Order: sequence, then structure tokens, then C-alpha cells
Amino acid sequence: MSNNTLDANELAKAHVPDASMQGTAFERNAGRGSMDVGKVEPLYEVRIPETGEYDDTPTEEDLKTLRRVSGKIKWAAYTVAFAELAERFSYYGSSILYTNFVQWPLPQGSRTGAGGLHGQPGALGMGQSAAQGISLFNQFFA
Repeated sequence: MSNNTLDANELAKAHVPDASMQGTAFERNAGRGSMDVGKVEPLYEVRIPETGEYDDTPTEEDLKTLRRVSGKIKWAAYTVAFAELAERFSYYGSSILYTNFVQWPLPQGSRTGAGGLHGQPGALGMGQSAAQGISLFNQFFA
């Protein structure tokens, strides 16, 4: 055995309390004492019904006497859902525009940042790391 390495028997004899080997003093005493899981009592009892019935299950009388409420979904709900869908489309559609605007420099002869027919659109020319940073910041707060 070399001087730099210890084998399992020597580690077990060393009585290192936090050693991660089986047979150490720490592991031999792990099942004893006040932290033994078998001795812990629950703070309160939880009753789980076996038949699937709960305290708020409607009774037969409730089912016969309570009125049924059914109705159409209001147009306001459809309007809100459509507006949120349009908002998500606009967010994901414009995120690449922000990335190009920040990453690439202003094209030759362009005052608006448009790339023309075959050019790369851009404006600030700050590079990919800045563009990704702003994009992630936008994703976090959007």
C-alpha cells in the first residue's frame, strides 16, 4: 500500500464520524437515538376514506334539490382568451427583431436598420452576448 492512499479497513478504524463508508461509527449508530424514524409519532392523524367519499360529497338530497346551473360561456371570456393569444404571438414574433436590432450593426446605407433584400437587419452592433442578455431579461420580465 502506498503512503498517499488509505484502504477501507484503515478508514473504518479511524472512527471518522462523517465518513461515507459502511461500518463506520456514524453508520452503526444511525438507527439509534431520538432521531429513529420508527419512534416518531405523527402530530395528527389523517383519515383517508377508502370508499372515495369525502366530507363535502353531495348527499342524495343535495343531488335532488340543488338547482343545476348551466349556461353559455360569455363573449367576454372568449375576448380575453383571444387577446392573450394575440399578445403571445406578438411577443414571440417580435423577440427575434429585438435580438437582431441589438446584435448586428446598422447595414450600409440604411437609416432604419432594415437589411434590404439580402442584408442582415440590425442597428446597435453589440454582439451576441448582449443580444442574448437583453432577450433573457425580456423573457424574465414578460
